[in-house]
Amino acid sequence: MIIKKRNLLCIMKRENLDLGHMLLYAPYKNILTKFVELSINPKAIEFDPISKIFDGLESISEGLKHYYEALLGVTSYYQHSQGGRGKYIEKKFASLVNSCSLNIKLSELPFWLQYPDLHRKKGIFTLKNLSSNEKSIIRRIDWDYIGKEDETTDLGNLLKKEKTIVLIELKNRVDSGGTAARREIWTKKFKTILNYIYDNTIKLYRREDKEFSLTELLKIFGFEKIEIYIAILFNADGNSATRLGDKENGFYSSNEEGYRDLKNAILNKGLTILTDNISELEISFKINGIYVLFGAIYGDEIPLKYFRQNYSISDILILNYDDIWLSQLTAISERKFLLEFNNNYMKIFKNIVKKDQKIRILYDKFITSEGDENTLQKLIEYLIQNFSKDFPSNLCPSQKNRIEYLADVIQIIAASEA
Repeated sequence: MIIKKRNLLCIMKRENLDLGHMLLYAPYKNILTKFVELSINPKAIEFDPISKIFDGLESISEGLKHYYEALLGVTSYYQHSQGGRGKYIEKKFASLVNSCSLNIKLSELPFWLQYPDLHRKKGIFTLKNLSSNEKSIIRRIDWDYIGKEDETTDLGNLLKKEKTIVLIELKNRVDSGGTAARREIWTKKFKTILNYIYDNTIKLYRREDKEFSLTELLKIFGFEKIEIYIAILFNADGNSATRLGDKENGFYSSNEEGYRDLKNAILNKGLTILTDNISELEISFKINGIYVLFGAIYGDEIPLKYFRQNYSISDILILNYDDIWLSQLTAISERKFLLEFNNNYMKIFKNIVKKDQKIRILYDKFITSEGDENTLQKLIEYLIQNFSKDFPSNLCPSQKNRIEYLADVIQIIAASEA
């Protein structure tokens, strides 16, 4: 019997997942649940008359109409479902090491340094998911921000043993953002931080009646070094980013221009440059007792600088689960049959579950075992032996094996209900 056990995140027990997988679990679950609804409820999405005309639903041939309407309905929902995608990469990085956090603002630096765990939790789960006590701590923070400008970097790591803070500004690909955006990181964001580090007379923070500069704040919390990077994750071809890939398909020249501009700003302040390596895009100096390094890093260099560990970017960020692609393609087919025949394998299976206890037991075992392949095999075998005629071939895509398709449908329903 031909079935394929799919690798579905949403059939796993949420309480057993690590934080990195939890970031995907809730948004994946919401999407799968909606796809199942689209598959069994013809009114789950409807097109108004103008949309039907504009999208061509009124002019397409009858043979393609139901498929096209199903395709539009399912894909339009997915493209508009942004839950979980926003800042996923930043949250994924922050989830890997307890000392990491995201959305590091100069104005919130005392909060991060004083309550690093709470800052991280707020960044990953958002303010609304904190406890009342945690929200109260944030509201009552005893540091005022009195600076005129604020700057935010995507990620930060507190390496307390090294007395070092690492700040990261992420770019997804070498061709992300354009030349101006890349250059501005050096000429605006990095320069603003440089000016605050250089000038101890610029007071950014106040606690009770005493005011502090940026370097004074760092020293209060025991930090003597700060590293600030622009970090580029991937080349245009999807592989880990490299300087060569940036030179060939990205905006490497903007990095060099920004580097030179920042170097001139450092020299104009009369500072002695300790490291000046334009080929590696790394420049450092020491001021007011703080060692400062600005640089650009690529691909697999990022974990080494950020975590001080030798990880692969692909291993960190790429999770090979079947939830989204499988459920979306299956929902398109199921909705097409629903619109055309008012029936499909999802509706049929759900009806059988209601009237057969052995099916319910096998189905429950499949879910509680987190998708055990042998249990799925037994469930499919029982269905085919006892209800084969209930699953007609005309409700299965012509290019699919009927049993394999039924197994996919059941796995998607199970993942949405687990």
